[in-house]
Parts: sequence; structure tokens; C-alpha cells
Amino acid sequence: MPAEEAKTMILNHAKLLFIEKGYDRATMDDLCVSTQMSKGNLYHHFKNKEVLFLQLLAQHAEQMSQKWLRSAEQSTSPSEQLLEMADLFGRDCESPLIQALEEYAKTLSSESEALATLREITEVAYRAIRQVLQKGIEQGAFINEDIESLSFGVMSTLAGATQLCLTMPKLSGDEYAALHVNAIKLLLKGISMDDPN
Repeated sequence: MPAEEAKTMILNHAKLLFIEKGYDRATMDDLCVSTQMSKGNLYHHFKNKEVLFLQLLAQHAEQMSQKWLRSAEQSTSPSEQLLEMADLFGRDCESPLIQALEEYAKTLSSESEALATLREITEVAYRAIRQVLQKGIEQGAFINEDIESLSFGVMSTLAGATQLCLTMPKLSGDEYAALHVNAIKLLLKGISMDDPN
């Protein structure tokens, strides 16, 4: 089997395994059984379970980024774009991979090499937010404030809403999305030149 095809197959099986068992309980032995590959073959493609999981998160972030870009093209104003992003963040709370991420994050120490990879993944969302805010400032829709401070405020609002939603009983995607959208609506009242409603 060609290397890229093998990697794709491993990633697909690993995703199902992380969804089913979570990060802690999923093992490379389980993945061997699922893929019908030897451990040597798995380790040839992925150094360890953590590298495999981080690759899945990077793919997930890229898929979210593509959704953001598509929704941004359809939205007419920067405020609408931020609300669309909030909706996507909220709906992403239903993703079982995000649940596994919460479990994985608990295993990290401040010296973990994986933190750099997680920062890169987070930077995808941060860049998208920064671009929308910059556009809003240029169009006169948002206050002319430091772009990094504004970006940090929006990102932390969305990340905080996600973190809180993950601790709530199972809500629907619509309910998670509504919580995120409402949080951004409140934030928009502070940065918009006009009322976002």
C-alpha cells in the first residue's frame, strides 16, 4: 500500500478509535487490530499516539478553516462573519474529536513539545478572526483598537464558550451554536460602531 494511502487509512481508523474510546483509553494496539497493520508499520508512519492525534486535530482545524472561508464569502458584514464563526465554533462542540481533545489537554505539561503544535492549530482560527476584525476596522464597522487585543478578546470569548459548553449536559448543535453566537453578540456591542442587532 502506498505511504499516503496507508497514512490516510491509519488516520481514519484512529479518528474512530479516539471518538469511541477517548484519548486516554485508545491504544496503538487497538489501532493495530482496527487497521490490521503491524505496530512497526504504524510507528513507521506515526511516531506515537500523540503525533497521530495532533495530526487529526490539524486536519480538523483545516476543515473548520475551510468552513469559515465559505461562510465568510456568503456573509455581507464583518459582524455577520464573526457571528458565523461563533456558530461554527458552537456546532463544533458536538464533535466527538473535540471531547477527546479536552481529555488530551489534561495530559499536557507546560514543557510539552505538543504545545507548539496546538498553538499552530489555534493560530488558524486566530488568523481568521484577525482578518475579519481588520476588515471591520477598515470599513468603520468596529472601533479602531489594537488588532491583537481585539483578536484576543474574540478568540478567548469563543474558546471560553467552547470550554463551558463541553462541561454542560449534552446540548444540541443548535443550542451550542446559540450560546456562542450570543456571547459574540455581547462582545460586538462593545466593539461595534453601530448596534450589531
